[in-house]
Amino acid sequence: MSNMRIPQEKFDEIAQANDIIDVISSYTNVKRRSKSFIALCPFHPDRNPSLHISPQKQVYHCFSCGASGNVFTFVQEYEKIPFMEAAQKLAVRAGIDMGSFSGKPDLSSEMSVQFEINRAAARIFYDNLNKLTGTEKDFVWGYLKKRGIDKDAVKKFGIGYSLNTWSSLFSHFAEEESFSPEDLEKAGLIIKKEEDNARWYDRFRGRLMFPIFNENDKVVGFGGRKMHEDDLGGKYINSPETRIYNKSKILYGLNFSKDSIRANDYVILVEGYMDLISLFLAGVTNVVASSGTALTEEQVQLIKRYTKSVVIIYDADIAGIKAAKRGTELLLEGGLDLHVVTLPEGDDPDSFIRAKGKKDFDMYLSRKQSIIRFISGLYEKENKLSTAEEKADFVKEIISYIVRIPDKLKAVFYVKEIAQMYKLYESDLRDAFTAANRQYKKESFPKTSVVIPASKRPLSATHKKTTAVKFSAAERDMLDVFINGGYEATQYLAENIHIDYITSPAVLILAEAMLDEIANEGRIDTARIMENINDTAAKELLGSLSAPKYEISKSDTLQTHSILASSEKGMLNYNRIAKDVIKQFKISRLENLIEEIKGDHEMGNRIIELQKKIRNLKNGVNDTSYDEPGEES
Repeated sequence: MSNMRIPQEKFDEIAQANDIIDVISSYTNVKRRSKSFIALCPFHPDRNPSLHISPQKQVYHCFSCGASGNVFTFVQEYEKIPFMEAAQKLAVRAGIDMGSFSGKPDLSSEMSVQFEINRAAARIFYDNLNKLTGTEKDFVWGYLKKRGIDKDAVKKFGIGYSLNTWSSLFSHFAEEESFSPEDLEKAGLIIKKEEDNARWYDRFRGRLMFPIFNENDKVVGFGGRKMHEDDLGGKYINSPETRIYNKSKILYGLNFSKDSIRANDYVILVEGYMDLISLFLAGVTNVVASSGTALTEEQVQLIKRYTKSVVIIYDADIAGIKAAKRGTELLLEGGLDLHVVTLPEGDDPDSFIRAKGKKDFDMYLSRKQSIIRFISGLYEKENKLSTAEEKADFVKEIISYIVRIPDKLKAVFYVKEIAQMYKLYESDLRDAFTAANRQYKKESFPKTSVVIPASKRPLSATHKKTTAVKFSAAERDMLDVFINGGYEATQYLAENIHIDYITSPAVLILAEAMLDEIANEGRIDTARIMENINDTAAKELLGSLSAPKYEISKSDTLQTHSILASSEKGMLNYNRIAKDVIKQFKISRLENLIEEIKGDHEMGNRIIELQKKIRNLKNGVNDTSYDEPGEES
C-alpha cells in the first residue's frame, strides 16, 4: 500500500459508510441480543460469545480478552494488515474513492515492510523462472508441462523458481540495498548461519515457488516444491510464521476463488497447491487448499464468510476418515453442511482431473454424500456391522460426529435415520447421543461464558448467604420470568432487557448466563446455568429462586396461597409480568435521573418532561420516545 495524504474527513466518510455490525458479520456470526449484538471473539479461543458490539457507538469490546476498537481496527487486526490497507479495503467495500496515491512503497510498519519484501521476492522468483536457460530451463519447464501448467497458468498463479544456489535471493536484495538482512530474515526468506552471524543464506533453493496470497491478493508467504534429487529437504517447504503469515488463518487460492465460492454457494476443500491449480485450470474454480496442514478453527471461520457448504475429497476408507477426523469435527462444530466425495483409489483431484477432465469430475461431485451417510456407508462396505462389538464401535464413531452439529434438530434426525438404516434401537442411539453430548459440552465449553467488565465485577466467592445479596423487586421478577416463564415471556425479556438496567452484580451474572442460554440454545436450562457459574452469591440466588418450583411440585397437594397453585389455575400471567418488569426498570431509571438533576434549577423543564414519561409508563401509555438506556438523558 502506498503512502497517502488523506484528510480526516475521508476516513470519517469511510467509517460512516461501513456499519460495524455489517462488517463484523462478514467475518464471524453476529447475534442480536435485545438491542445490542454479540459474537464469538475472533481474537482468542472463544466458545461462548464474549465480543459485544455497539451499533450506537460503532465500537466493539471483548469482555474476555480485552480486544476493542472501531471498524478500522477490527479489519486491521483480523486480517493482519496495516491501517491504510484496512481503510482502503473498507473504502472499496463502500464504493468510496480514496484519491490518488504516491508511487512510494509504504514502509511505515513491520507488517507493511514484510508485504513489500514478499511482493518483491515473488517478482524475483517469477522472473527467475522465465529467464531460465539451457538444461535447467528444459528440466523445470518440462516438469511444469507434465503437470499441465503453461505460461498463462504460471502468470495467473504467480509461480516462480528459486535458483539452485545458496544466496541468489539474498544477493539480489543486497545489491539493491532496499531491505536489511534482518528484515529479510523476519520475512522468512533468509536464514542466518549458526557458525557465522555475519552471513545469511536463502531458505528456498532450487524449488518451484508458489506465492501464498491472502484474501486481498497480497503475498504473505511461499510454498517451495522440491525439484532436485540432491535437495535433502522435504517435498514441500513453506515460509515460517511471520508478522503477516499465520498458517492457521490462510487458505491457499481463496483470493482467486472467493467470488466463485459465493456464486456456487459451496466450496471444494483440497489438500495441495497442485490440486487447486489443476481444478482451476479445468474450470472448477470454487476451490481452496489447506496446503497440506490440518484444518484449523480460524480456517473454518474463514470459509463461513463465503459459504456454509463444504465438499471435501477423502480417501475411500475408514483410515482416511480418521486421519482427517479433527478437521471434520471442526467443520461440523462450525455449523457447516459437510459433504464428501471419493475418487477412484490412487487418484487425487490433480491426477484425476488431468486424466479424466471436468465432466467426469462433475459426475463424482454429483454423487457427494453427507459426512454421516458416508461414514455409515464405509462401515457397511467394509462389513463392520456384523457383530455386537462392531455395531457398538460404529455407534460410538458416528455419535462422535453427530454431537458436534450445532443444529440439534438436524442431529436428532441423523440419529433417527441411522437407527432406521441399520435396524438399531433408536432409544439406544438417543441414549448414546445424550451421554456423548453431555461429555462433549463438558470438555469443550468453559465454565463461564462472559467476563463481566470491572465496573460490574461479580461479588466475591466468599459470600455465604443469599440474604446478603441486594436486588430490586424488578430484578427478582425478571429472574422469576426467566426461570419459570414460557417461551413468549422469556423471549420478550431477552428482546427488551438492557444490561444497564441491572445494578446487582449477582443478578447481572445470572442475567448474562440466561441470555446466553436463550441465544445459544433457544431455551433456559437452570441446571446447566447452575453448573456453569462459579460465583457463590449468584449460584445461591439462583437456587433460592428455583428450588420452590421443584419442591412444591413434588407435593401431592398445593397450598392455595402458593404461586404454583395460582399458576396451575391459570392466574399467573408471565407474559404480563415480563412487560411489567421492563416497565419497572424504565421507571426506576427515570426516577434515578430525576434525583441526579433535581438540584439544577435550569433543568426544571427536563424534570417535568421525565415525570410525564413516568406517568405515561405507569398508566400504560406507549411512550416511544423512551428507547435505549442513556438516551433519555
